[in-house]
Amino acid sequence: MKELNENINIKELNDRDLEQVVGGYKVGDTVQCSPDMIAYCSNCGRLLKNYDVTITGIRGVLNGKTLYWVERKCCGHKSSIIETEILG
Repeated sequence: MKELNENINIKELNDRDLEQVVGGYKVGDTVQCSPDMIAYCSNCGRLLKNYDVTITGIRGVLNGKTLYWVERKCCGHKSSIIETEILG
């Protein structure tokens, strides 16, 4: 699996890597985030709790946790989240 210091092009992953990294989530899924904390959107200035994002790619792995590229529904801001932020 590729490390965090490399941006991953989703098209370069083989099926095995894709299954290993994405697990139950895939690119294009809309998920709810931040169940236990309030996040700040640096683009629109909103404080967010239980907010929706769409997964747009896989950033990498940090300490065994997957990092995803996402687009926030509040204003379309693109950022990254770690899998533990997803309300599951």
